[in-house]
Amino acid sequence: MNRKLRLRAFAKANLSLNIVGKDATTGLHEIDSVMMSLDKFDTVTVTERDDDRINVRFLNADIGEDNTALRAALAVKENIGGVDIEIEKGIPIGAGLGGSSADGAAVLRALDVLYKLPERGVDMRKVALSVGSDVPFMLSGGLARVRGTGDDMFFIENKLQLFIVGLMSDSVFTARAYADFDKLYAERSYCPTDTDKLCAALLDGENSALEFFDNALYRPAVMQSSAIERNASLLRSHGAVTCMTGSGGMVLGYFTDLEKFAACAHALRSADGFCVFAPAKTGVLHEWLNK
Repeated sequence: MNRKLRLRAFAKANLSLNIVGKDATTGLHEIDSVMMSLDKFDTVTVTERDDDRINVRFLNADIGEDNTALRAALAVKENIGGVDIEIEKGIPIGAGLGGSSADGAAVLRALDVLYKLPERGVDMRKVALSVGSDVPFMLSGGLARVRGTGDDMFFIENKLQLFIVGLMSDSVFTARAYADFDKLYAERSYCPTDTDKLCAALLDGENSALEFFDNALYRPAVMQSSAIERNASLLRSHGAVTCMTGSGGMVLGYFTDLEKFAACAHALRSADGFCVFAPAKTGVLHEWLNK
């Protein structure tokens, strides 16, 4: 009987996102961001086949053949056999929560467990980066400062307890958000927050960390969805410190006070796109269904 794995691929939030320029070789935007895993997840099931075919199927979403899960499998195709990959989406699509990257990370983790890829000469971090700039972080998860094009990660111990409410607006297209960013900021860099101070405050467990939550892609995202700005204002009216994650369209509201968080969650529980999140400690978890 063929081996089978089931994985939970966790979402992420950007507590901060500065854009510091562009890579001269690739043309990709370089970032300086603090990323944190969240407890929403996609469920990815990977089953060995008796041939060398790679099949990807989404159970509850209409996602085409150009997807990160397939790209992840193809990136190591020479080192694996055939597999069937089934994905049940639990992370909202187009939210900036890293759902696509999470799927790619889960597939790489599954194939590593099945085929021991480093023993076959595969550099997992290099392959992950080739699949997507967020994939290296999504593989590890937790809390990290991520710089460059996703290749420079410094993991942080977070001593600040955070309670999180989210409101989802319309989906935002990442490529368009970055293109609009370039139109808005001629120097192609914008750093609305101090990442050094944010990391120091998180390490010390200081509430002042929330003062440094900000996102350079906020204005470009609002150009696609004005609901982002309305949701941010609504969350702030209930006492939250807000920060859009990724390129949107999820706006997250952060609290350090449990009672204020509970009051906000109760008041907005019927709002469109309402979610509650908690920090997660890892990016991908796996279990054997058949070994």
